[in-house]
Amino acid sequence: MGSMVDNERAEPHDFDFVRRQLNAPPHWANQTLHTWSAALPRDKQPFVTRHYWTETGSVNVFRVVGTDHWDYQGKTWLQLLTDGKRMPRNLQYLDDNPSYYLEPQPRRPRIYYNTVDGLDYYVGSDGNHRTCLARFYLHEQGQSQLHDVTVSHYHVDEIAFQTWQNAQAALHARRRPITLLPRPVQAGRDDTAGWKLDHYRLEFEWRDLDSGQDEILDRDAFIERCLDQAITHAEPTAPPQTTSLLHRIATYLKKA
Repeated sequence: MGSMVDNERAEPHDFDFVRRQLNAPPHWANQTLHTWSAALPRDKQPFVTRHYWTETGSVNVFRVVGTDHWDYQGKTWLQLLTDGKRMPRNLQYLDDNPSYYLEPQPRRPRIYYNTVDGLDYYVGSDGNHRTCLARFYLHEQGQSQLHDVTVSHYHVDEIAFQTWQNAQAALHARRRPITLLPRPVQAGRDDTAGWKLDHYRLEFEWRDLDSGQDEILDRDAFIERCLDQAITHAEPTAPPQTTSLLHRIATYLKKA
């Protein structure tokens, strides 16, 4: 590949590889990296019913659409290539060992990917620079897969989540002093060396703040009750006079 550069003083544009990308950027080079928290926001996390993890996964790097690292969210792939904090060091390693991106081999440090649908992937706790380089380099090589990476696939019960979300809005709009708290419970695990699949069942705490009645409902019973009480669809936003009710609910949630 390119000639050796002074790694202590190098900038990305000192590498032939980067200059090639700047001269003829791929059509996707200016796509922005999305945020992982938008794909799995905090209020959706209790609704994960299966979590698959493997340390020997393969990912199509052109299906990596974002990152969990706030430094790089909103940047384009080309900006990450030219401005990434540790890009010169990684560029030198690409120069020295291009097979790292072509062949299955242990990743040290690991490269982490998260997904909720198996189609769109997000860089997890490490691997932003190497993912960026893999996209540009594999594009040149006419390849797409990066092997032996660590993948976490989260399956969300969207029906339960939408039911809970709409029920919350409807109860608030009607000024009903009821809190609905999702409670995931681990139900089992399948695993062998290098992978695992955790199973969770959903329970909900249905608490009436006026009567003090507190019930634990399983997923199906929760959905059935929401249907029975006609609170599965969101209604108009609560008027200003409901602020005291919302304050009571917020106070309870802080104590829970």
